[in-house]
Amino acid sequence: MLPRYLISPSFCQKIHKYCDCIVIGSGIAGLSTAMRLAKNNNIKVITKSSLSDSTTWYAQGGIAAAIKKPDFWKNHYEDTMAAGQGLCDRKAVKILVKTALKMIEDLIEIGTNFDISEGEISLTTEGGHSYPRILHAGGDATGEELEKKLVSHSKGLKQIDFFPEYFVLDILVYKNKCIGVLGMDINTNKIEIHPASNIVIASGGIGQIYNLSTNPPISTGDGIAMAYRAGTSITDIEFVQFHPTVFKTKDSKLFLISEALRGEGAYLRDCHGNRFMVGRHPRAELAPRDIVVKEMIRVMDKCGSNYVYLDATHIPESHLKIRFPNIISKLRENGLNLKKDLIKVSPAEHYLNGGVKTDYKGKTNIEGLYC
Repeated sequence: MLPRYLISPSFCQKIHKYCDCIVIGSGIAGLSTAMRLAKNNNIKVITKSSLSDSTTWYAQGGIAAAIKKPDFWKNHYEDTMAAGQGLCDRKAVKILVKTALKMIEDLIEIGTNFDISEGEISLTTEGGHSYPRILHAGGDATGEELEKKLVSHSKGLKQIDFFPEYFVLDILVYKNKCIGVLGMDINTNKIEIHPASNIVIASGGIGQIYNLSTNPPISTGDGIAMAYRAGTSITDIEFVQFHPTVFKTKDSKLFLISEALRGEGAYLRDCHGNRFMVGRHPRAELAPRDIVVKEMIRVMDKCGSNYVYLDATHIPESHLKIRFPNIISKLRENGLNLKKDLIKVSPAEHYLNGGVKTDYKGKTNIEGLYC
């Protein structure tokens, strides 16, 4: 059985001023929530690294939203349910896809510069999607653009106080109601309490428990663990998604190669040069990720290798330079040319699809605790 606290609250060396809500995490989920709540509340945003050091920053391909006809939210809903093999919560998926357009409008309102083509937002396709509905920025730097604008905008709101490089240890609960958090200032190692009536956990996934992951070092599952110790329920934790195309650099670091590259026409080839996804799924390389990864594993086992090849050599170089400048740059650092070379890629852990159990408004079974 897990201990209730990582460190006992009795070791507290300082109690901070009360606030209405604490948001744990500074990615797109955390900062968007903080900005919305700041209209009527005093907010603290606490994150264990710098404000911009989040999984959001590393996202390349873009954001999916049905914003242009003939696409419609119902199509997005059907694609999502199909990719989830019918296991998704139907009501939750419907809420997500129906509100996606409004969320995009909110991001544009704070200055997010999505890529434009012929006077309209540029859209591409990714795995599992039946229509082009992936908005992107900076070619393949969508997350960086989003995080920069979110950090900049939220810093301009006087109702939000920021605590970077601050590690939240546990949620404090009394009679099944949140009363604050126990944390540690990473720079001083002091154990401190931040009183609050409402806590929002937006701390990301669990990538670092895997040997191969696209997630940054901060993704260690702290939020889920602290919620569990506080008494929440955990659900669907076994559903972990693996991204098909991850490149290992010269220094053995992992670099995600966006699925958008396959959306723009890149192929996957086996050790004999054959496109192994053709005939395995109607969308070939753009099948849902779990299907692509299963085929990659089958092919790698058959070939006796730990990679397959990603082939973008047939795509016009001018288009590659516009859409994928970061990928081109990273490959160049490793002696490769996206236009001329086949790129060795393999799967790595990417998303955690489960976590803390909530209702459709993010409420947990503990009063005042949201995820």
